[in-house]
Amino acid sequence: MDEEETAWVLAGLVDLRLLHPDADGGKLVAVAPDSAQLRLLGPLVREISVMQEQVDQIRASLGSLLPVYRDEAGSAAGQIEVVRDLDVVLPLIEEFSVRAETEVLTSQPGGGRPVEQLEDALVFAQELLGRSVLMRTLYQHTAQFDQGTVAYVEHVSKLGGEVRTTADGFTRMLVFDRRVAVLALKGHPQGAVVVRNENVIDTLVDAFERTWNGARPFPLQYSKSQIVNISSEVKQAIMHLLVAGESDKKIAARVGLSLRTCQRHIADLMQEIGARNRMHAGYLLHEQLAKREDAGLQ
Repeated sequence: MDEEETAWVLAGLVDLRLLHPDADGGKLVAVAPDSAQLRLLGPLVREISVMQEQVDQIRASLGSLLPVYRDEAGSAAGQIEVVRDLDVVLPLIEEFSVRAETEVLTSQPGGGRPVEQLEDALVFAQELLGRSVLMRTLYQHTAQFDQGTVAYVEHVSKLGGEVRTTADGFTRMLVFDRRVAVLALKGHPQGAVVVRNENVIDTLVDAFERTWNGARPFPLQYSKSQIVNISSEVKQAIMHLLVAGESDKKIAARVGLSLRTCQRHIADLMQEIGARNRMHAGYLLHEQLAKREDAGLQ
């Protein structure tokens, strides 16, 4: 090896701790490979040891939070509770009502409620409004022709409650202080879904507000023009649902009509537009609605 190559090899052996200066510092002496290994790896082993200690500390620290997380995850699952027994649902609603402090939102789809329910609802509303809790209620337009509902709205309005109606359907629900909601349980008219999840409640309130903003105040006095407007809006809702291909039963539920009355409206509508069948009606109505939208009428 020439001098340059020799210098390069010696430097490599020194780096590997296989050569080490002697006591006088004048010569490089060979070091046993096992000793060189200890010298070379010692600092790395100590560094790894320190890092391992840090890893263990982090693992222990985060591990101590695991039971807390599991408890919270378990309680999060309990933020949506299905209750199938009316005897349990009613006391829950009463409890939420008593605890309400600022606002209660309620939506009641359909063409009206039985007298017994309206009587209970009036007691419910009187207690809330008597404590200055704001109360807003949504009905469908068809509820305006239910005498029991009209009487209920008259009482509630005098106490400061706000009631509006809309043509299309919406979710039956109660929302208390935007902290807990009680929803209808699909397929179980005696049951309910109790929701305490903040994100779900925000979504429900947002949907309520959008419907509320597009709804009309519940009229306590009627005029011919009001009845015509209401009838027109219900008809428009039926048209949209027909175009969407919904069944008679679902359309009736959405607009708050009995199935028979809804079917009569659909038959009249099909005759009016000259439709041969439901599919043909959907096609004609789709064209009609599109033209109205283009003309800015809807």
